[in-house]
Amino acid sequence: MARKLNDIKSDVDEKRFLFHQFFYKNIDADIEIFISHLEKLTKVFIFSGIIRDFFVFKNQKPFRDIDLIIEEDLVLEEIFPALDFKKNSFGGYKIKFKTVDIDLWVIKKTWALNQGQLKFKFDYLNALPKTTFFNFSSILFSLETKEFITGKDFLRFLRDKKIELVLKENPYPELCIVNSFYYSDKLQLDMGDKLKSYLKSNYTSKMNVESIQLKHFGKILYSDEYIRNKIEEMFTN
Repeated sequence: MARKLNDIKSDVDEKRFLFHQFFYKNIDADIEIFISHLEKLTKVFIFSGIIRDFFVFKNQKPFRDIDLIIEEDLVLEEIFPALDFKKNSFGGYKIKFKTVDIDLWVIKKTWALNQGQLKFKFDYLNALPKTTFFNFSSILFSLETKEFITGKDFLRFLRDKKIELVLKENPYPELCIVNSFYYSDKLQLDMGDKLKSYLKSNYTSKMNVESIQLKHFGKILYSDEYIRNKIEEMFTN
């Protein structure tokens, strides 16, 4: 019998202190100092991959990158002038440290909320889990309160053991398509029906998925032909 979402949420909440310890145990001192300084200025939340891998792989490390979200719209170049920053067109930062990069976003500037895909006028924080592309990203962790802010889609991910679509609107459909295959392989999990339909509806032969992989991963993981054939197989088998 499928577990109830409330029971899964209780299990997730029980691991909040364990996750907090795990995170700080596996970051270098320079990152810890940066986060500590940041917390004096705004609320800071961990987002996406580290939380997913904590629950799926049981404390996997090292971190590929660290995704942070902050509440206040700070000008980090002025506050941390010595750090190596790169700013993207949506107002987010990529900050290079010795061992790992930090991707940092201001909560109100995350793409879906900023573009008005979801019409939330009040609680940005609890709205955010509803704006992710994948269900396994539908969760945040507050470093201030040491609590998870969990979307139902993340709970369904843990229950169903499938990668599924949450919000289809996204500025980078090519990357979403590539990442669907990447995470299906990495997590060894099947894709859900909504995600498969997204792939079928959004993939076109004009896309250069190899180019987007070179930019994102630094190498080609899947050829155009491989992705095209895999999508066709989803609806012929």
